[in-house]
Amino acid sequence: MGFISSMAIVDSKLLIEAHRDVELPFDLRVRKQGGEKIVLTFAKILRLLPGKRLVALAYLGEQAILVKTFLGRTASRYAGKEKEGIDYIAGAGVRTPELLWQGELLDGRGKILAFEYLDGSISLQESWDQAKEDADRVDVLTRAMIIIAKLHNQGVVQKDIHLGNFLIRHNRIYTIDGGGIIRKSEPPLADHDSIENLSWFFAQFFPKFDELIQIVFPAYEAVRGWGPDPERVITLFEDVTQSRESRKKDYLEKAFRDCTRFVCHKKLSRFMVCERKHYNSEMQALLNDPDKYIEAGRILKDGNSATVALVQLSDRSLVIKRYNIKSMWHGMKRAFQKTRAWVSWSNAYHMEFLGIRSLKPVAMLEHRLGPLRNRAYFITEYIEGPDALAYLPTVNSEDGDLEALASMLYHLSKSKIAHGDLKATNFVMAKEGPVIIDLDAMREYKNAESFKRAFDKDLDRFMKNWEDQPELSSRFEGLLAKLSSS
Repeated sequence: MGFISSMAIVDSKLLIEAHRDVELPFDLRVRKQGGEKIVLTFAKILRLLPGKRLVALAYLGEQAILVKTFLGRTASRYAGKEKEGIDYIAGAGVRTPELLWQGELLDGRGKILAFEYLDGSISLQESWDQAKEDADRVDVLTRAMIIIAKLHNQGVVQKDIHLGNFLIRHNRIYTIDGGGIIRKSEPPLADHDSIENLSWFFAQFFPKFDELIQIVFPAYEAVRGWGPDPERVITLFEDVTQSRESRKKDYLEKAFRDCTRFVCHKKLSRFMVCERKHYNSEMQALLNDPDKYIEAGRILKDGNSATVALVQLSDRSLVIKRYNIKSMWHGMKRAFQKTRAWVSWSNAYHMEFLGIRSLKPVAMLEHRLGPLRNRAYFITEYIEGPDALAYLPTVNSEDGDLEALASMLYHLSKSKIAHGDLKATNFVMAKEGPVIIDLDAMREYKNAESFKRAFDKDLDRFMKNWEDQPELSSRFEGLLAKLSSS
């Protein structure tokens, strides 16, 4: 594997072999369409698909440009798709960054598209993340609805449709990522295809924001020239549910493979996955010998089935949960099953997908012998705060903590998820709000009756925490009444 050092002059071979080991700035020799040879200085990587694509802020002299570099055998095809897509965007009367010029790497093994760089722009995703009130969120979604409707009027769809593909600059909206744009039909886009594309857009948001769909959908209908139709709205909501399920599946699958976000190593003797942002030399040392760190750390729980330790790295505190093998029989029984570390890792990202606060996962490690699984480790960020059992009886009942906890249970219920051990000590009352922990028994149910039995059992277990706190018990019963009756 290659490596690109700062201020290097590179070619396509180096870019491909470097994988992710790229230091900035570096120079790239390019031949513009027409024959002019130039040197681009790459200053900031915006997106990197190793060996295939690099999107970056670059400079031609003092001019800042956004450069899309396509590499390898598929370079011409994907550069052509990008160019075709931005032509479709512009043809629909939708603003998109200007394509300044096209070119190729000097060695001929890569293609270049150079766009105007929208200095000072932010994505609609950033606007959404900064929104504090639903009114701000409605504004973001309404802007997107108008653009999407204009594209649909021309039979054009964005396949990977999300807020990150819309930029705001000087209050103007720009649509980007021509590679994900196709003309699906002659204008206008059919109603069915329109609703399907919209469902993928809305499925990217947490379910708690579904109530905003009916507020912003009329803006889309107005641009399309559609009259109000309750059946159409019902269909949209049904499609959003299906699309979100598909998104969730893809989201969770990515958590177990090597990609932009995760480092994943799979060998006959072990399986390891780690958040890439945390994967430094210190983390590698921990993953090579987690037991050493557990022994040197502060033991939080030393049970027969699991050992939990708080460990201190140079820049942060982590919690390591080791799932122990209690006996040979226990090991044989668990060898062919997903480990509880695997289940916890998956459930943590399921909670993230749904917008429910839970443990922040860092890494997961399994010792294996081929397909047989043995001891496993689940590593998370340390969350500071007391548990709910100790905290809630001591605080003002008007502080909103009970409501926040009940709201978490409500959203678990809406997603048909039972925790499996819903005692109050499995909630950490952090500054940002309650955080649910101990995820290895958590399960999503497809059958409504099975879920209701499991969730009712969860609620019964939860309410037993407050048997000697009649005021708290009464308040929780009121807040949770709608759950137990649903």
